Amino acid sequence: MKRKQFTFYQSFHETIQNFKSKSEKLQAYETLCDYALYGKAPEMEELKPSVTALFSMAQPVLDTARRRSKSLQKTGKV
Repeated sequence: MKRKQFTFYQSFHETIQNFKSKSEKLQAYETLCDYALYGKAPEMEELKPSVTALFSMAQPVLDTARRRSKSLQKTGKV
């Protein structure tokens, strides 16, 4: 399911800011956005270890938000 928006949490940003390289940061942002907006799960073996850890933490949060959004759409509250 393609989405037009998602909530980007402060904890995501703070975690990414601790990454050492710009390439790690870019991979993290792209991974989260691709998953949250397009439902595209990353190839975990292709991710840097820090990005794998971030995604593992963020995935349940993003999944819950997606389910809530879908439920609200069904009830017509969105």
